[in-house]
Amino acid sequence: MSNHKFRIVITGVENSGKSTLIKPLAEKFNWPFIMELCRENEAVLNGTETFETLKELHRLEENKFEEMINSTSANGVFCDTAGLVLDLWAESVFGKRVTTKSSSRKIDLYLLCETIEKWEEDPIRLIPNHQERVEKNNEFRARLEFENAPYIYIPVMPLEERIEFAERKIKEILDV
Repeated sequence: MSNHKFRIVITGVENSGKSTLIKPLAEKFNWPFIMELCRENEAVLNGTETFETLKELHRLEENKFEEMINSTSANGVFCDTAGLVLDLWAESVFGKRVTTKSSSRKIDLYLLCETIEKWEEDPIRLIPNHQERVEKNNEFRARLEFENAPYIYIPVMPLEERIEFAERKIKEILDV
């Protein structure tokens, strides 16, 4: 058995259930998890983020992940978003990416969550229109495919079914 510890990133456009999915999945696997750090950032919460804010969030995410993966005896860590979200955000607003090939530890698997039609207000959400979110989520899929990144598409379904679907797919793909 390998000593490799897995990094699974739950990603997708806003209002796709990433934060709702991460805790029960982490419990099923008995792995630690990292919640989305931009939810704690004053500039993001105030809508005054800059490109440097996003670069700093990426650095903080990577540092938090490294600390967690090095201090856990679990087989992996779940992350609520990572560089992909920050890159797509930075590209759409600032015209450039926050990550580089060497700035992120390899991600073993992405869970790309389909956006949920029913809108839920949230201080950091900006796209109430469902069709716009679907289009943005298609950008996520296109980027993952362009980068040949391993991912599972997580469709909208009742939460328990969604958790079971994700759990089954993770076990099939990563053999954990």
